[in-house]
Amino acid sequence: MLRPIATALGATKSNLKERTLMKIGSGIVLLLAFPLLFVPVTAVAKIGGGDVTYEPKGAGKVVFQHEYHVNLKGMKCNSCHYKTFQMRGGESQYKMDMATLTKGMFCGSCHDGKKAFAVKDAASCKHCHKE
Repeated sequence: MLRPIATALGATKSNLKERTLMKIGSGIVLLLAFPLLFVPVTAVAKIGGGDVTYEPKGAGKVVFQHEYHVNLKGMKCNSCHYKTFQMRGGESQYKMDMATLTKGMFCGSCHDGKKAFAVKDAASCKHCHKE
């Protein structure tokens, strides 16, 4: 039914085939390209909410980098969260100082000299504390 109408409008069989193939090809390209729309969004997303900054009294600030611990060290969120750190109330809920860290609490649960550099080692201060 479409052929007589298309022929009357000046379309040939080969022209119709070309148009059909172009539509199919365009559809395939769109289907393949569609997932790429989401790549920039996921690439920009911050792991674990990004960096967390602590400003202890009498020492340089400490910037905890979720991305470093997850991507470079291969840790998972549940390595720390809900065991070592609860995820409610923000950083002010933690009474974190060097005394608690050296007793194996908070960061000190991994930074014990076995799993990671020791918080007790004075040479390690520069790993966390920045001027």
